Amino acid sequence: MKVPSLGAPEIEQALISPISVFDNPEEVVDTPALAKIMKIEILKRWELDARALQRATEENMIGGAPPDIDAVNAALAKLDPEGKALADFQRAPTKL
Repeated sequence: MKVPSLGAPEIEQALISPISVFDNPEEVVDTPALAKIMKIEILKRWELDARALQRATEENMIGGAPPDIDAVNAALAKLDPEGKALADFQRAPTKL
């Protein structure tokens, strides 16, 4: 984790930019200070950010290395093995 402790400001920051707080999606899953629903919301944001960077790269814009979308989806699957939250998440638009 990129921050030494996870308080309200760090959680708020993770909801805006997960990669600024966590090194990888698995860290979100393994963080006991977060409720399951909060973990899912952070991972959803992470996936949307990854898709935005992926689109930018496809359009020849420099956006940095996109996070591994498969790793985000694997972390979501651990939190929601039945795919209820994941099903809604995968219907998120890939182009805005």
